[in-house]
Amino acid sequence: MIKNRVSQIVFQTIYIVLGIIGVIHSLGYFNKSFNYDFYLYYTNLSNYICLGMMIAIFISTLKFANKKEDGYITLAPKFKLMCVIMILVTGLVYNILLAKENTVFEYFTSIGNLILHVILPIMFVLDWILFYEHGKVKWYYPLLCTIMPLIYVAFILIRSGIINATIGDSYTGLLYPYFFLNLAELGWGGLIGWVFGLLVIFIIIGYLFYAFDNFSKWKNLYQQHKNNKVKRK
Repeated sequence: MIKNRVSQIVFQTIYIVLGIIGVIHSLGYFNKSFNYDFYLYYTNLSNYICLGMMIAIFISTLKFANKKEDGYITLAPKFKLMCVIMILVTGLVYNILLAKENTVFEYFTSIGNLILHVILPIMFVLDWILFYEHGKVKWYYPLLCTIMPLIYVAFILIRSGIINATIGDSYTGLLYPYFFLNLAELGWGGLIGWVFGLLVIFIIIGYLFYAFDNFSKWKNLYQQHKNNKVKRK
């Protein structure tokens, strides 16, 4: 793992610059049309949160760099992991379920989409892998990673319910940003099935990161146990 503050700052700077470009894209600037529904997309919200987190990390890293102190990044490790899982699932869901709506040409020529769905998710995960101290993730952290997606689902459903109750069929805006949240078409059974499946993916990925984070610690404990058995003989 990398403790060098200069390397951390360079990496964080690149991420923040790309993140700002991604935010501008999400608002519709590159299409020359403001996207009034920008706040409904999980892709946008997850990237906004991760960008905010990275800016906070950047400020913290600068403070340590000014003191000429190298070391691991220590800012909000629990929340950082939650953001790592969130943004990774953002990339996976888009590339597996949603990207097929675009042609290959559209996929690779849309710089904004590549930044938000591929480059930034990979960089945010790498930031955690390269610059955070490992062996600190607790067994329940992956379960905490379901909090933010559940809040998002609740927000979409409450908003759509209020609009349906007050405006009804005359509303012409976007109600459901993704097909797997479309309550009108899926019904409660279908929607709960999709949400449950995605939450399982969140938890599985979370425990893969938990295993990665603790692998060296478990390996050392196993080696100590093995050495102690040899000594007893």
